[in-house]
Amino acid sequence: MYLYRVGPKTFLETFDGLDGSYQYGGRWNEIGSPMIYFASSPAIALLEMANYLHTPRHVPPSYRMGVYELPDAVTVETLPVNSLPEDWDDFPYPASTQAIGSKWMASMSALCLLVPSCTVPIVKAGEGVIVVNTRHLDISSITLVDVTEKLYSKRLFSGK
Repeated sequence: MYLYRVGPKTFLETFDGLDGSYQYGGRWNEIGSPMIYFASSPAIALLEMANYLHTPRHVPPSYRMGVYELPDAVTVETLPVNSLPEDWDDFPYPASTQAIGSKWMASMSALCLLVPSCTVPIVKAGEGVIVVNTRHLDISSITLVDVTEKLYSKRLFSGK
């Protein structure tokens, strides 16, 4: 299985989870819980990034897309949309989803948890955001296999 992540080139090979979501919390983790957010496709990774941008021209020059390989033997648990609280896709992130993700992390039941994307809420099997528990013993099984510099088409949001 391949995973995708957009971020500064210098951090694409970092798997400690001590970035923004650790410091400020994220949709699926409370402050101080080291979690890494990946996407199941390049399109979802780019759309998730677009949540934070007014235009692709605002992507920092250091940002790249990392393509990662996750061995098939690694368990990926799934959190179905119909099991989520009503506020799961609210912004700012609700405490309800942070508690779900942090409880899952503490369980150490799997390295990865597939959750729905707020940006692309129509979920097909195996699609969405994959959150990774950086404290899990299988964290070293994720390997960076490619880095892409060009992220968005220059035509995107240009109106042409």
